[in-house]
Amino acid sequence: MGIKIVVVDDDRITLALLEKALIMKGFWVYSARDGEKGFELVKEEKPSLVISDMLMPKMHGFDLCKKIKSSDEYKGTKVILMTAVYKDNLAIKKEARDSGAEDVVSKPLNMELLVKTIYKILDIKQKDLKSKNDDFDPHH
Repeated sequence: MGIKIVVVDDDRITLALLEKALIMKGFWVYSARDGEKGFELVKEEKPSLVISDMLMPKMHGFDLCKKIKSSDEYKGTKVILMTAVYKDNLAIKKEARDSGAEDVVSKPLNMELLVKTIYKILDIKQKDLKSKNDDFDPHH
């Protein structure tokens, strides 16, 4: 079974870039365009990690993170929040961590840095990833 990541962003371009980059790194990627659909994917797929934009329709990233972390079943899921608006705002980064997020990354995304952050948070090595994900079928 591969390492699953749910990516949530209302921006189609960011979503497509993340999907492509993460799939190329060997992850199984599932995406949603709002927080409510993102939480549905968390329930369905039980991912190791959720990467979510902070500001989205229906449910913001903070709220999605709090919902995941307050659930007995999903609280072990790691969360990275993304923001373009609050890049240098330490108060927002503190609020993100207080909501349970493992990290906050700025947009536009630095994919190399994001991937390193994912490896660190999930405690994985690149060499371990490909073999775990050889049988990926996103349409299971």
